[in-house]
This record gives sequence, structure tokens and C-alpha cells, in this order.
Amino acid sequence: MASSLTLARFLAAPDPAAAGPGAARPVLGTLDLAAGPFSGVRARVPSGYVARELRAAKMRTAAGLLDEFAAAFQFPYYFGDNRDAFDECLRDLDEFVGAAPGYVAVVRDSADLLADQREDLEWFDAAMNDAADYWARRAVAFRVVLQHRPAALKPVELTL
Repeated sequence: MASSLTLARFLAAPDPAAAGPGAARPVLGTLDLAAGPFSGVRARVPSGYVARELRAAKMRTAAGLLDEFAAAFQFPYYFGDNRDAFDECLRDLDEFVGAAPGYVAVVRDSADLLADQREDLEWFDAAMNDAADYWARRAVAFRVVLQHRPAALKPVELTL
């Protein structure tokens, strides 16, 4: 896997033939940008993609993470606020925010991501990769762009 990628290449649509567990396509990417320049990330997302901005300051715990994703991606009222329901909702994004060639979570201040529950970063990484694998099999991109690198995660370095 490349040590760094351009944002455009990172967000490119997946090849369904290469999708599946163990595929070498990175799901988490990090941009080391100040708040102002990071605000421009959403404008660089390919046309037709659904991009949502999330605040890591609201995701210091797993419960906060579930709530912030639910709000940003408009999970349904019956969302169960648990990890299984979270995984299911990530697979049903087309029902909540509409069909798209790609879904992008843009996470601000990612040093705060699960800062009070660092042990859950591994779960978060696995959940994002599982969602990306699911969507890649349908030729749909699912990516997470992080502002700065959170502890214990190994996102690919991105450049504009």
C-alpha cells in the first residue's frame, strides 16, 4: 500500500473485482491541515458523492461516535445505538442519504476521536473497513478523511 496518496486518488471509485476482505485499498486517510484549509476537503470530493463532516470532539466515546455518525448520516429513528445497528446503518446509507457513487466521512480534530475510550479505536477501524468492503463490492467508495492522525490508527497520509 502506498505511504501517501493524493486525496483524489484516495477517494476514487473502487474496482469491485478487487474488493473484499484483505483488499489493499486504504479506507482511512489523514490530512495534516489547519481548520481553514481542512474545510476545503468537502469541496474536493468527487461530484455525486455524499460527504458529511463529523466532529471528533463529539466522538470521545463509542456512544458519542454512534450519535455523531447517526446525526451526520441521518440514521433512522429506530437506530439502536449499538455496534451491530451501526454496522447495519453503514450498509444502508443509500436508504438514508440517497444512492451515491461514494460516501465520505470527513472527521475534524481526529486526535479527539475515541480519546476517552482508546481501546475502541480498533473496533472503529474494523467497522470502517467492513463498511468499505461492503460498498466496494457494489463499486461504491466508502472513505474516512481524518484531520490529523489519531492515536493507534494507521491511516494513509493524504496530500491535496
